[in-house]
Amino acid sequence: MWRQASDLVSMEPRLSTRISHASFLATSLVRTDLCPYYLITFCNTPLISKHQAQRAGITSTMSEEIDVSKSQDETPIEEISTSSNGPSTTSKPRARLGPMEIVQLPASDSEPDDEGEDDNGPAGEERGEGDLDFLKEYPEDTEELHLQHLRLKSTSLPPLNFPRFGSHLKRLCLRQNELTSPLPQGVFDGLNELDELDMYDNRLGARVTDEELKGCPNLTSLDLSFNNIRHPPHLPSLTKVKILYLVQNKISVVEEGELDWCKDTITSLELGGNRIRVIENLEKLIKLEELWLGKNKIRVLENLNTFASLKILSIQSNRITKMEGLEALVNLEELYLSHNGLTKIEGLEKNVKLKTLDIGNNMIEEIEGVSHLVDLEEFWASYNKISNLRALDTQLRPLQNLGTVYLEGNPCQTEDRANYRRKVMLALPQISQIDATYVKLS
Repeated sequence: MWRQASDLVSMEPRLSTRISHASFLATSLVRTDLCPYYLITFCNTPLISKHQAQRAGITSTMSEEIDVSKSQDETPIEEISTSSNGPSTTSKPRARLGPMEIVQLPASDSEPDDEGEDDNGPAGEERGEGDLDFLKEYPEDTEELHLQHLRLKSTSLPPLNFPRFGSHLKRLCLRQNELTSPLPQGVFDGLNELDELDMYDNRLGARVTDEELKGCPNLTSLDLSFNNIRHPPHLPSLTKVKILYLVQNKISVVEEGELDWCKDTITSLELGGNRIRVIENLEKLIKLEELWLGKNKIRVLENLNTFASLKILSIQSNRITKMEGLEALVNLEELYLSHNGLTKIEGLEKNVKLKTLDIGNNMIEEIEGVSHLVDLEEFWASYNKISNLRALDTQLRPLQNLGTVYLEGNPCQTEDRANYRRKVMLALPQISQIDATYVKLS
């Protein structure tokens, strides 16, 4: 069961100590990234995708103890739990790559000094080369290294001699350290088999450059979330990247051409928790299947016409007032628009493959415009202004795949609590869950 989203970063195995991998959901989590795989959420908004959530839900098989350390990032995050604000789901474990090494060094005797803070965060004690000799004992065929929460500085990396593992290392986790930009030249050279690189929750600066990462040309997943990045990375040497996490940074705009280096490969882009105001300069990413933009400052749904392959679109906790610009998303399966300023359900005529629709915490007064969504399985409309249930017969009853309905927090529920559930059950005999409660066994 999940605890606090503020522990979000800690619960993600990629973030925490003695844990093994992460994202935003669980059968009892509000998908926030955060969906049947909900995400980590800021104000009930998914910032991270199911990939990170799944990682966060897996504990290491190498130790019975789970020691979760607090994230360095203190951005407040609401609870992620089975709450009235949304459904919960279960994360699915990811397959392991093989032998895993999770490294935990003893904490330094001295605490970081609060003085001298800059954009890279407070200064801490740097580990000397002698403290890092332990990696010499690891076999060269090690496939995964988890070096997390060790106060590693950028200058601590060369003595670790990562190139020694080059022909075998597939996953390198450096989350929750004190890495700053620029990273030492050649520190990742020779990691030709590296598939995933995780530098979540460090102090990396304005932009990560190609020179820093060109030593791992076969990288498919790169996590730079919870840093101080102001511009998306430009990494032309990485020609196989499919998943790019840039959650909770300081990105305000994606400039033209900044992401062209991955336009032919990227399938999942996570930009939640940044400062983006306009969806722009993403048009060339035509293979995108997942786009996460929760908790930004976006006002208009626009520039989405080239995303015919998109299956998941999350724009929760923004400033959107109208559902529009979705016509080209003919393969969309999950749409998350909660915590915006919507007043009407509209613009979904072409999105007939939708399975999950989240429009909770808006100002919608009527259920409409969804009767044609024959594949819809989950309808989340909690905390709106829906005053009656008359539209259930015409809009939701025809949807035979519908299993979950969230309407709590609307006047139709708060003003008739005694009869609310019975009315919904009578109107929608096919459903198995009303709000957070099951009504029958699946």
